[in-house]
Amino acid sequence: MIWKALIGVSTTAVIVAMVTRAWFVGQSRHDGANALKEWSNKPGEEKLKNHTKEFNNPIVRKVTDGVYVAIGFALANSIMLEAPEGLIIVDVTETVESGRNVLKAFREISDKPIKALIYTHNHADHTCGAKAFIEDPANPPDIWSHYTLPTQFKRVFTVVNHITYIRAMRQFGVFLEGRGHLNSGIGPRLGHSVEFGIVLPNRLMSSNDETITIAGLTLRLIHVPGETPDQICVWIPEKRVLLPADDIYKAFPNLYAIRGTPPRNTIDWVNSIDKMRHLRPQFLVPSHTKPLEGVEFIFKIFTDYRDAIQFVHDQTVRWINKGLYPDEIVERVHLPDNLAFNPFLQEFYGTVAWSVRGVFDSYIGWFSGDPVDLNPLSPRDKASRIVKLAGGTDAAVAAAMEAFQEDDLQWALELSSSVLITDASNAKAQEINIKALQGLGVRQTSPNARNYYLTRALERSGEIPTIAPNPVQRSSLVKIIPVNYIMDALSRRLKAEDAIGVNQTLVLHFPDTNTTFSLHLRNCVLEVTDYEVDGWDIKATMDEQIYREFAAKERSPGVAYAKGDMTVEGGILAFRKFMNYFDIE
Repeated sequence: MIWKALIGVSTTAVIVAMVTRAWFVGQSRHDGANALKEWSNKPGEEKLKNHTKEFNNPIVRKVTDGVYVAIGFALANSIMLEAPEGLIIVDVTETVESGRNVLKAFREISDKPIKALIYTHNHADHTCGAKAFIEDPANPPDIWSHYTLPTQFKRVFTVVNHITYIRAMRQFGVFLEGRGHLNSGIGPRLGHSVEFGIVLPNRLMSSNDETITIAGLTLRLIHVPGETPDQICVWIPEKRVLLPADDIYKAFPNLYAIRGTPPRNTIDWVNSIDKMRHLRPQFLVPSHTKPLEGVEFIFKIFTDYRDAIQFVHDQTVRWINKGLYPDEIVERVHLPDNLAFNPFLQEFYGTVAWSVRGVFDSYIGWFSGDPVDLNPLSPRDKASRIVKLAGGTDAAVAAAMEAFQEDDLQWALELSSSVLITDASNAKAQEINIKALQGLGVRQTSPNARNYYLTRALERSGEIPTIAPNPVQRSSLVKIIPVNYIMDALSRRLKAEDAIGVNQTLVLHFPDTNTTFSLHLRNCVLEVTDYEVDGWDIKATMDEQIYREFAAKERSPGVAYAKGDMTVEGGILAFRKFMNYFDIE
């Protein structure tokens, strides 16, 4: 298809290049807000603006006696259950600041003490504001979650945390304020703070369906894996109130998240919705978007929602078994009209196309089945060949400009990207690339896609700095996560190219917590064990907090050693050399 599109390009390159040059004359560098004016009034944008009404004003709504939900304060809702002897807060928003705003609003309703927090799952917008709800640190409330939540935390915080942070900032449009951000699909915006307010749960469910009584109120916590494997819903039988967490909200579900997650298990999600809908709640209080009321109405919403998920799953699998490739399946799987026009299934968060790809990947993996994909050209090699086929850089830029003028924005983006891979300083390709990203962005119904496109345009233009976790955020996180998480993460930070031929063991002993770890570096991998092995080469002894300061880059080993805050058997230089084998962002 690429080759067909480029046939004859070189014969018209001079003419198109002249048009391209004329288009650039007088073009100023785009600043976010002004650059989008020419793209206004697109259908996707109007739909999104209307969807914003779902949560645009911070408000606490009374659902029924003793049940209140704070909407619009943060990306996620926070729910207050007023029990006879105190309060239960379900989900705590993503920042301490938004959590405090929610608590202030809740305190206008009740002054009862907070007896418990419940995390419905591990996502930051449900957990990272916890500190705001701990009014007495000396007597903190219990924090409940599913027993698999700590494992999910560990994956989130220690495996691909760096890149998923960057991609999440793009998906949620955190840096787009005033420059094209309308909403974040399931909430007004994702709050952003350098402070991590998360507190690890101290009460883990012992089963997948547990009845508990907190402050005189009886609740059922039920495992309902869907958007995450650790998802739980909260059922209040005496009030017929169900809190379904993120297994349903007023948008097509995010069966795959472009910020970077494993594909969600769609059949688990369907089964979880079935489990919840057969409770037949009178009130439904999701963790995103507005609460619902009415047994039959809620049952119908649940039914349509699970049917949409099952439809995408089943039809994708059907076409997989017919031998189709992911791109071909995406062209064939579309919701039937009765589901496609359902207000709860609009693509304001996930999309059917992304979901199809997620289902394919979950069953078949990365290989499409097309032998072309077994050993593809590298992006740079492919880009240089495309540019050459076009007749050179000028001709490729001209073709990209022609595609842009014909409103073929995807092709304009792909061609200009090929030029930039081979010549990153090409100003004309850069301008086309930015405009194509902006044009594609504002046409999206899914704000995840819109925000991603528009943020990448700002990054490309240099209007926002390189997105990366703030050092203060890193320090804050390192200080609160279990030390074994930090040790576990080291293996994935090893600079293998620098460790060729190294076979050494470092023992770290923390007497204040009576914990010991052995780090054995060999064959360019790191094995971590939680005990002291025999035959070690280096042993460093220090308080755990000292090591956390090393990991947070707040203190150097040399200074700590000089001050007597650590001892090293085997030599401080050997210790430093060992630690230098690892990337510390």
